[in-house]
Amino acid sequence: MLGMGMASSHAPMMFQKAQYWPRVLERIPAEAREHLPHSARVEIATPAIIDGHIQRIEAAFATLRDQLKAFQPDALLMIGDDQGDMFDMANNPTFSIYTGDEPLWGRSARDPFGIAPQERTKVVFRQHGELARHLLRGLVKRGFDVANIARFDPRGNPARGVSHMVSNLVPEVDPGLKIPLVCVFLNEYYPPLPSAARCAHLGEAIADALRDRPERVAIYASGGLSHYPGMFNAGWIDQPLDHWILERLERNDLEALQHLFTFDSDHMRSGTGEVRAWISAAAAMKRPAKVVEYVPAHCTQTGCGFVYWPSVA
Repeated sequence: MLGMGMASSHAPMMFQKAQYWPRVLERIPAEAREHLPHSARVEIATPAIIDGHIQRIEAAFATLRDQLKAFQPDALLMIGDDQGDMFDMANNPTFSIYTGDEPLWGRSARDPFGIAPQERTKVVFRQHGELARHLLRGLVKRGFDVANIARFDPRGNPARGVSHMVSNLVPEVDPGLKIPLVCVFLNEYYPPLPSAARCAHLGEAIADALRDRPERVAIYASGGLSHYPGMFNAGWIDQPLDHWILERLERNDLEALQHLFTFDSDHMRSGTGEVRAWISAAAAMKRPAKVVEYVPAHCTQTGCGFVYWPSVA
């Protein structure tokens, strides 16, 4: 059964040393560099601020790691976006599950900044294929036409392997890479996108499909909060929006979260759409989340959030 949950940001710079953080300027469009907010310029020029952000991020991951270790799951269900690593324009499903037994591999976010993807350390992740296949059947039974990824064959960016929604976060909460994974991918970047309500219903269906399973399963929503990689407003962070989302999670206010993407806004596009996975996890948990930390770190280009849903048994 699904017993506990977590959610956090997964921005690559979160895993880099302080010396590399100011180099974020090299990664964003010239237009965005010219219009960075004052707070971003201060952060870039102040090593103490960067050091403080890194310490808070590392402490937040330590809390999630301790929670997962205490729960002792038999499987970790990762849910989040692919962002053009596994899929390409030939096939980009709205919802998909990797159901193979073959381990997945991805590239480390912890190698020094600037190393090409194909040269980064390969990280290998065990899979719980039998549980993934059960979940696929259960979701189809519950009205979700989920794509079945039976063989690991990354097409979007073969050098990267599996999406960084997996490879960036799993080593943080399971450093020994001992917990087998079930990977659920959501299309959170490429319109048309699933609504927040549909993602909530997906989370409910996941919990229902796993309810009678003997395995202890934890769910981890990967990505978000507000960020706009590659956009004209890269480096900006919508702190009011992020705090609103975190407050809704604390209150278990799923009704409000289901309306999040019912209007179009520049602030709702790009990486902010990864909040869809958080909504799925919240719907699966159906109880208040505990907010661990929120770090509006401009050099990560992300409002870095961390929450967990404690185990109830």
